[in-house]
Amino acid sequence: ALDIDANRFAPREVYGDNTLQERADSLQAHGQRDPIHVIPNPSKPGRYIIGDGWTRVQAVRMRDILNLQLKAIIHLDKTEEEIAWMGYAQNEEREAHTDYDRACFYQKWREAGWTWEKISSQTGIPVGSLYPYGNYSKLDVDLLHYAKRHPEKVSVNVVNQLARLVAAKPNAEAAIALCKSFIDNDESFRWLKERVDAATKEASTDRKSNPVKFQRRYEHGHFKQRSDGKIEIVGVIPP
Repeated sequence: ALDIDANRFAPREVYGDNTLQERADSLQAHGQRDPIHVIPNPSKPGRYIIGDGWTRVQAVRMRDILNLQLKAIIHLDKTEEEIAWMGYAQNEEREAHTDYDRACFYQKWREAGWTWEKISSQTGIPVGSLYPYGNYSKLDVDLLHYAKRHPEKVSVNVVNQLARLVAAKPNAEAAIALCKSFIDNDESFRWLKERVDAATKEASTDRKSNPVKFQRRYEHGHFKQRSDGKIEIVGVIPP
């Protein structure tokens, strides 16, 4: 287990302590039934890269069980990318990913140069259903924190609503406050959407009643001054 490295294109991001503890308890009580899948690490002789089974690897390491040994199928004919997709497919069949996991996984491929169309071809998911996952990468860091901490509650549909609100408001504060209430009070998706609809309508009305008197656009943002004296500054800092 100590000879296995993470995959750069790992399909899961969230590994809760409870999940690892439960997996460790199961392995200790019943042993390992299904082998993990790895490939030899091409840059580190004697080591391997995980494809499927990273939860089991971490559980064994965490509790120091099974003599730190795991049954594994070693794939000599697959690349790191290919075995990552194999792990993704097996996870979806065994225990579906959260929307947050999917968004992070797809983003890794986007950063590697893949188009949404290519990801669609690989996953079999229509392109239109994949586009919304791109909103995760646009979230304010505090909103992304909520999405990661509460992946079952903050689904891709919720993220889309929050992205609408962020786009309508000059900053993310309103979306952060709404998301916090949505989680803390366990509100429904309908409750969230109604408030986003109202807030975006209000923002649209405010913009119409306060037209821009002066504006200047820059490569990574813009400056606007409205008739009521409000100033709007938007900027993007490159990674």
